[in-house]
Amino acid sequence: MRAHKHAAHNPVLILGAAPRITVPIARSLHEHGIAVDVVTFSSVERPVFSRAVRNFWRVPDPDVSPSEFSSALCQLIGEHRHDMLIPANDIALTATTENYDSFSERLHVACPSPVIVRRILNKDLTLETARQCGVRIPHSVTVLNSAALREAVQSLSLPIVLKPAEKRRSDEFKSCIVDNAASLDKLFPAPRVFSPPLLAQEFCPGDGVGVEVLMHNGEAVAVFQHRRLKELPHGGGVAVVAIAESPGAELVRCSIRLLQTLHWEGVAMVEFKVNSADGTATLMEVNGRYWGSVSLPLLAGMNFPLYHWKLVHGENPEIPSSYRVGTKWRWTAGCLDRYHGLLLAARRPGPDRDLLLHDLQHFLEDFDSPTGDALFDPSDPMPAIFEILRTAKDLAVSDMRRIVRAVHAAPRQECNPALNLDGKKVTGGADGKVHSRS
Repeated sequence: MRAHKHAAHNPVLILGAAPRITVPIARSLHEHGIAVDVVTFSSVERPVFSRAVRNFWRVPDPDVSPSEFSSALCQLIGEHRHDMLIPANDIALTATTENYDSFSERLHVACPSPVIVRRILNKDLTLETARQCGVRIPHSVTVLNSAALREAVQSLSLPIVLKPAEKRRSDEFKSCIVDNAASLDKLFPAPRVFSPPLLAQEFCPGDGVGVEVLMHNGEAVAVFQHRRLKELPHGGGVAVVAIAESPGAELVRCSIRLLQTLHWEGVAMVEFKVNSADGTATLMEVNGRYWGSVSLPLLAGMNFPLYHWKLVHGENPEIPSSYRVGTKWRWTAGCLDRYHGLLLAARRPGPDRDLLLHDLQHFLEDFDSPTGDALFDPSDPMPAIFEILRTAKDLAVSDMRRIVRAVHAAPRQECNPALNLDGKKVTGGADGKVHSRS
């Protein structure tokens, strides 16, 4: 990348407006006198109202007009003299990668070159690199169409996990778990060609554990580890309740070796499933950008955005040798969405109902005072308030649409107040990803 000679406190531009990622990064930098602007091209991302965000803009969608997207972003960079661009979610990372040369001529891009980023966006390449590093990976089959998917199911015992083999901005979903043939036919009716191809993987039981690393010149300068206690969707997905853990020596070793082999520079989260029964850890994926629970290490005393900014600007950050292990974190809007999903799934007896009852019994534990919130800050309360209100509205609208569909689907001669509300639910996560569940 070309060297940039700007003032030490030129503003930073964040691409992507997922509140639980964007706002903590902005607050971290704003608290140290660094102005932060936010820009998005996503139609589903709303304006960010935070004291830490100076400006919020929208630019053209690169899928609709690539040249206009690049021109608009370059114009903002030039007018406001940003000297660092941070892609805050996967759709922003892909857009940044596609315009890397143009952006890197103007400022520091907080991700490696496109060749390196593609090794992470393409899950097949990531898994192959991990295998070469000796990291345990799930048995996986890449499928191009619905016929190949059904053949793959025969070689993998149910349940299986399905996810796009490559991260793109137009991904229909992030991942889903299929535990029977009926669900498979419902989610992926034949005939169908998958673009990108799907990755069918064995289901690996255990807890989601993330190892977050800041790489600089091939070395890990900051490391953090967390465990997911509750997820959205409830069958497996992004964290809504998590806790800071002591870094596990083997997990950290595998994570650093993998990132070094990938030639990664900057922040990344290496995600594992850890089986509590036997302690085995299986790689799930690598996220080459700031993760959804980025505010957890901030609460625990590890300021990744500030360390990252200082390294980019030639400074040596003072990184603590430890952090507050046991710090608990909650994403309130995500918890609301999780409870909503459990209520829908618990209409019939079964494990979903049992999980809902368990969550209700331990409700206060997730909302007690020691648990830090992903977004709420007394000095900057609006991001959390707006997100909760928007989530509640979106869920209410979703429920009304479901009821209307059920009414129209019911036989006209019958008047049955017990509506059949079954159906696929698709929710848009605040990190810009889309999660599919039945």
